[in-house]
Formats: sequence, C-alpha cells, structure tokens
Amino acid sequence: MKVSVVALSILMVMAFSSLASSVPMGVNSPISCCFSHVRQQIPRKFVIDYYETNSLCLRPGIVFKTKKGRQMCANPSDDWVQKYMADPELN
Repeated sequence: MKVSVVALSILMVMAFSSLASSVPMGVNSPISCCFSHVRQQIPRKFVIDYYETNSLCLRPGIVFKTKKGRQMCANPSDDWVQKYMADPELN
C-alpha cells in the first residue's frame, strides 16, 4: 500500500512538471520559467493566451494559458507553437 502512495505521488509530480513555475530571480522580481515542455500539442481551442518566459531562464519557453486557467510550457521552436503565436486571436 505504501508503494502505491509513493508511486501516485511521483506520477502527480511528473504530471505537473510542465507547468510554469514562479522562481525568484532577484530582489522582488518573480518571473516564470519553464523546467520542461509539454510533449504533445495543446489543442488550439483550449488556448486563450500565451507569454514568453524571461531571458534569464535557463530553458526558453512559451507559456500557454488555457480556458481552465492552467499554464503549460511549450518549446518555442516547435512548429505548432510558432503557429499559435502567429494567430491574431492570441495577439
């Protein structure tokens, strides 16, 4: 039973690892950085907004905001990410 609780905890951490995280990068200047990117394309119908992570972050990323309020990191060099960023409805 203890093993399944540990396994479930690990799966939950992995599931949320692609979310944007606020990391303090200086005095009173919290910014969002991506530590991993989603592996699959986010359906466009769920995306309502996006922003680029700060240049101080170790990994570049585009954070997409969904209708349900989630923030998901994506790789800015992926074709679908570039297409979403060019969508005039998101600009």
